[in-house]
Amino acid sequence: MDAKQVSSFQSSVTGKRWLWIGVCGILLLLAACGARPASISRVALLAPFEGRYREVGYQALHAARLAALDSGGTSVELLAIDDGGSVASAVDRARALAGDPLVKVVVALGYAATAPETQRALGDKPMLIAGSWGAQPETPGVFVLASPSLAGTLTAETRVEVTEAARLEAPLVGGDVFALQQFARLRSSLDRLKVVSSGSLPDAAFIERYRQTGLFVPQPGPLATLTYDAFGLALMAVRSPEANLTAALADTHYDGYNGLIRFQGGWWQDAPLHDFVYDETCLGRGQEMCLIPASQTPVEAAP
Repeated sequence: MDAKQVSSFQSSVTGKRWLWIGVCGILLLLAACGARPASISRVALLAPFEGRYREVGYQALHAARLAALDSGGTSVELLAIDDGGSVASAVDRARALAGDPLVKVVVALGYAATAPETQRALGDKPMLIAGSWGAQPETPGVFVLASPSLAGTLTAETRVEVTEAARLEAPLVGGDVFALQQFARLRSSLDRLKVVSSGSLPDAAFIERYRQTGLFVPQPGPLATLTYDAFGLALMAVRSPEANLTAALADTHYDGYNGLIRFQGGWWQDAPLHDFVYDETCLGRGQEMCLIPASQTPVEAAP
């Protein structure tokens, strides 16, 4: 996507009236002059692209593009939709997605996009939630890419706003929202703070390929690897011969970037739990993503 397209994308999600935010990736790597396949399916990304949590949407968008690149094929479109910044607006978007027969699976991130009301608004259309977000599967078609035990490891509320999280007293253990780049900038001290996620940190190869998916690409974190796996799962399900996509996802055994993914009761069975801390030396150098494994010292993490 060139700079002009990025500007157009951002202006679309800012307007008072929401619109479908184009087809990001245009047929997922279909050459510009290629013929459009006769039968098209869509995988939607419902996430915040404006406001306080816009970094969530853009981290996810580039991960979705990378998953599309790696999966190959041209018969599935990526549809990126801003959640509108509130549960009420996210529900409206979900209802519209539920009514689009071309949309087969929805991948969701953020508090509004994963709220119980938003999940139910999709009806029987499957949703994959990348990260915990304090969400519980509300329907048989909702699958959470996070450990069901993650919430029990936290000392902060599972749906705490990032601005409030930045003011909490240490020692502190938080979830995926604590891994946002803005959290580190908002907080005066990152001492005695731990981040827990079922997503792993991207390695150098992932980061390099991720950066090649567009212009102005953010530094990826755990949410990027979780979204990458969520879209890999969604694309596999859409291309499977199974007509019932909820059943296809429920029965999946997917070897993803974050390990084997299979679901039980809507939760990622045997999902990992990764403990991260912030490398304040890295932050002092002005780098964007400074999480390191809790078992690793900042000296070991330095390039």
